[in-house]
Amino acid sequence: MPGGAHDTLEISPDPAELARTRRFVSERAADCGLDDEARFRAALVATEAVTNAMRHGRAADGRETPIEIRCGRDGDSFVIEVGDRGTFKQRLGDPAGSPEEATSGRGLGLIERLTSSFDLETSSEGTRVRMLVGLEEAC
Repeated sequence: MPGGAHDTLEISPDPAELARTRRFVSERAADCGLDDEARFRAALVATEAVTNAMRHGRAADGRETPIEIRCGRDGDSFVIEVGDRGTFKQRLGDPAGSPEEATSGRGLGLIERLTSSFDLETSSEGTRVRMLVGLEEAC
């Protein structure tokens, strides 16, 4: 994360790690001065991004690999990054969103709605989601 102090947590792709992820992000958001509502949003979008990484972030050979969560200051902003070793594949279908009867596929839309800024980068090395939560002046 260029330009500022950050902390990193590496977890295994195990749903039991989600509570630890939420605590980590919420504590870092509090350290940055975000209010309760912004801390809740930060933990929620981080959980969603990590859940996606657990489902889709395997290495090319199918191995489960660690997921990295980084968060903290980037200039005057609070940023969360979630990285995995998978390659993001855009779903084909309704460009307006997931059908109402779908049981998955809404995560990136949720992240987009609950963040000030959201970027998804994918390469042969993996996928990284970068999310800005809260107002810049909160940090």
